[in-house]
Amino acid sequence: MDNKNFQKEKKAHWLSFELRGKTEETKELQRSEFFTSPDPIIARIKSGEFDRKTFLKLMGAGVAMTSLNCVRKPVEKIVPYVDLKVPDEGETYDFVKHGHSYYYATVHNGNGILVKSRDGRPLKLEGNPDHPVSQGSLSAAAQAAIFDLYDPDRAQDPASISGGKETKIDWATLDAKVKEALNANKGKTVIVTRPLDSPSTKELIGEFLKAIGGGKHYEVSVTSSEEAISKGQAASYGKALVPNYRFDLANAVLSIDCDFMGGWISSQEYQKDFSKRRNLRNGGKEVNFFVAAESVPTVTGSNADLRLPIRPGDQTKFALAIAAALSELGANTKDALNGATLSGLAGELGLDAENIKKTAKALWQNRGKSLVVAGGLSATTKDAVDLQVLVNYLNSALDNDGKTVDHSSPKKEGLANYSGNLKSLTDELKQGKVGVLFLYDTNLVYQAGETWKDSLHKAALVVSISDRADETALASNYLAPTTHFLESWGDAEVTKGIFSIQQPAIRPLFRSRSFEDSLIAFAGGSLGGESVYYEYLKKAWIKKLGSKQKWEDLLRVGTTVKASERKAAAGASRGFNRAALKKVSSSPAGARLALYEKISIGDGKGANNSLLQELPDPVTKVTWDNYVLLSPQLAKEKGIQSNDVVILKTDKQSIELPAQVQPGMHKDAIGIAVGYGRTAAGVVGNGVGKNAYALSEDGVFSGIAVTSIEKTGKTYKLACTQHHHMMSPGFGYPDRPLIQSTSIEDYRQDPASGKAESEIPKIKKDGKLVYAVGGNPVHEYPGYRWGMSVDLTACTGCSACVIACQVENNIPAVGRDEVRVGREMHWIRIDRYYIGDPDKPEDLQVAHQPVMCQHCENAPCETVCPVAATVHGSEGTNDMIYNRCVGTRYCSNNCPFKVRRYNWAQHWYNETGAQKGARPPRYLGLNPEVTVRGRGVMEKCTFCSSRIAEKKIQAKNEGRTLKDGELKTACQQTCPADAISFGNVNDKASEVAKLSADPRSYRLLEYLNVGPAVAYLTRVRTKI
Repeated sequence: MDNKNFQKEKKAHWLSFELRGKTEETKELQRSEFFTSPDPIIARIKSGEFDRKTFLKLMGAGVAMTSLNCVRKPVEKIVPYVDLKVPDEGETYDFVKHGHSYYYATVHNGNGILVKSRDGRPLKLEGNPDHPVSQGSLSAAAQAAIFDLYDPDRAQDPASISGGKETKIDWATLDAKVKEALNANKGKTVIVTRPLDSPSTKELIGEFLKAIGGGKHYEVSVTSSEEAISKGQAASYGKALVPNYRFDLANAVLSIDCDFMGGWISSQEYQKDFSKRRNLRNGGKEVNFFVAAESVPTVTGSNADLRLPIRPGDQTKFALAIAAALSELGANTKDALNGATLSGLAGELGLDAENIKKTAKALWQNRGKSLVVAGGLSATTKDAVDLQVLVNYLNSALDNDGKTVDHSSPKKEGLANYSGNLKSLTDELKQGKVGVLFLYDTNLVYQAGETWKDSLHKAALVVSISDRADETALASNYLAPTTHFLESWGDAEVTKGIFSIQQPAIRPLFRSRSFEDSLIAFAGGSLGGESVYYEYLKKAWIKKLGSKQKWEDLLRVGTTVKASERKAAAGASRGFNRAALKKVSSSPAGARLALYEKISIGDGKGANNSLLQELPDPVTKVTWDNYVLLSPQLAKEKGIQSNDVVILKTDKQSIELPAQVQPGMHKDAIGIAVGYGRTAAGVVGNGVGKNAYALSEDGVFSGIAVTSIEKTGKTYKLACTQHHHMMSPGFGYPDRPLIQSTSIEDYRQDPASGKAESEIPKIKKDGKLVYAVGGNPVHEYPGYRWGMSVDLTACTGCSACVIACQVENNIPAVGRDEVRVGREMHWIRIDRYYIGDPDKPEDLQVAHQPVMCQHCENAPCETVCPVAATVHGSEGTNDMIYNRCVGTRYCSNNCPFKVRRYNWAQHWYNETGAQKGARPPRYLGLNPEVTVRGRGVMEKCTFCSSRIAEKKIQAKNEGRTLKDGELKTACQQTCPADAISFGNVNDKASEVAKLSADPRSYRLLEYLNVGPAVAYLTRVRTKI
């Protein structure tokens, strides 16, 4: 298929639903130097009357750690990731050199992490390449977790709480009060925690309860999908567990409302594994086929070859339709149908039966090498367990059980009865059976409703063990502030038989202590013969491993099983219990609501992190707020446009939020993100959006009937980045797409398929390559010449690169109002494009394109700068000299890629102008290797020049040149999909040089003849 026909067949790549057909408005946005909002409510910002306190308020209040001298070095022995001479206990740490960075292995939420630390300060988190889960990558939320360490809104002291107000106390007073209550309520103690993956913490809880005379431990989660999965496994196979899903072994994948790249179970691992099957460097021989059926557009669904929009509550019916289609192909799946037919089910779903048949055919042709998954908040319907049973049925019929569904090495064993635990706790509180109630890292008042305040007061004493005075803590009697994971010891069993160690990189910044150390103190100062948790943990692991040296080796690597030692799934297929199948109930017609989690804020725990609040959603590109997602069809029917404030009503609740019209949704689907509407998260998160948890009904988050949705007559400007920094492909040239696409079938015939022909003829003069325009000789770089390659086939749009760049380069968040006028400061943005007809959501595809400074050979920004603040480097980079910049913004006006950012405010300065990094202790997390810019300066991507300098100096001192792969930019290092490559293009054996010469390689806006150093590889998908 030729290029023009392919692009014509795919309609076109278009950025915005609102701007479709509005040619003049689109041209104006593409011409503009920077985005200027037409919204009058922020005219005060546009006029220049910017109040610097606006951003300072975002960073919060509180004073702690006003100088580096307050940072205490650890007393416990921590071990660096690299092989250094580590002193014995009691010796000094002379091996640590001031000004040098060291890395320490730890774990958080099951992900292996390397902590970059300098002079006692953790500065950056990276994925641990040895860890079987992270495999060297890290998600956006995990990257931003470094911000939580230096959050000034963390609880800094123990507190007594009365009437929702805190009174600071000391630990001795709190410990005495708790011990007194424990003695008076023997056998009535209840510990409520989030789901724990730490075997040592569970053992310690057991010893604590035994030491105080008995009690109970309940694991509780309002949003976890593990409960439905474990119950479905128990019903299907007789044993409750959460299997490990092997996306790296699957040729065909079907996801039913399962955002496995965005936060489901082990999303980082699954995204990494999935991307291995999108690697075209082997000639595209093993590219997978991926179908996503979802009610709310997700980052996972945006990567599907075929995306099928379904109505919330119809997930089980869709799984049944797949069973019907498989039955027609010869699969033994008739048991589940109960007389239902494919055509009938497709009609009820509002889907084309042919698309269901294509999906079933791909799964059937890859029996034993396919995978069906379902789950997540938007799949938590009243039939959530029945859905999991049907998924198990499909995987068994497809011979996937024991292969791509790994039950021999599960993620979790045992029944995850979180809702049952919550009900038991509620009943015991009502009956007065709870004496002392400990709440660790759970926020039930926020997630489960205000009625929990009354329930909590029925306990004799309530102690919240939390990192801040959140909604639940303020309804308790006491707050025991807990440490950040970078300040704590711990362990985790991330998959059966795979253990990881959590070691701190800094002593507690505040007067806080770990959950485990609090239990030891409450028990009387000793558990298991130890007075501190570090000794308890070390003793347990030395006993398990057999020697102290093995314990130190474990600390160094961080895990008992390295990524390279990870084995393929091996387990016999289990016999499926067909009696577990139930008849799928029909649901009435009409609009249905699905609550979902964003990859940034999640369940609300990250609400006080400004980096995450300002991260554009991968699909909607909206920052800061939550909103009501509507299909274009439903919006048209109701006369609703984006930014109209609507009131949505269910049988029991109502909520008022701005609307966001979202292409690709089922016409009767409505979505709202949870995690917003916090009232006690901190200065950043308080009052942002509305609390959607109130709309859930008895643990059901999807398929909730919407009785009405109407406009209120008000508008609210969402901080959406979609119309900002729009590139122009050249007016009058619709066949000049910025994202170039092809199919895997065409790629196998012609690797250059889908790529537009170059408009810049390359000619030689006197044996040298010259450009046709101007005829200037190509500059020669005798040493290094840096370049980058971005594989659009692999890129998932997860935005981990955006946060990694932000943390690495001291890029500030600017706040909702500034984003509204296009003043976000991200050095790398991800442009989202739609491919297809918005009136046919089942045919609509989504494409993502990371755009950073292209480091042009003939950079148009350099020629217009009157003070030579932007110049061409000796290694092919476009460099910024900040102390020369006077802020004319001519460079921004001349940049066709719209990648330069202007500092409109003193984001990192206080009111007096002294550089102190906003509020303490936030400044302790700034990267000392990167200049902190101030107001009036233009900035942009530097290809991580500080990393380049560091590695070059190291290589020079060792008398060698840099090796390929030794140097990685922040965005490249964190990318879970391995979509970004960087290196020396002069080295023809380097990966980036090979990819830049790949037949799929093209340059953005090549017709301008600016010679970008960033190459893009065409986006390849399987034909539907």
